[in-house]
Amino acid sequence: MSEFDAIVIGAGIGGLVTATQLAARGARVLVL
Repeated sequence: MSEFDAIVIGAGIGGLVTATQLAARGARVLVL
């Protein structure tokens, strides 16, 4: 089973920006 540091629900502009910023800081992110 995969582990993620953050799960972002919603792939609108806000969700994608949030996921990008978290990933840039080294977090493992899942976007649903």
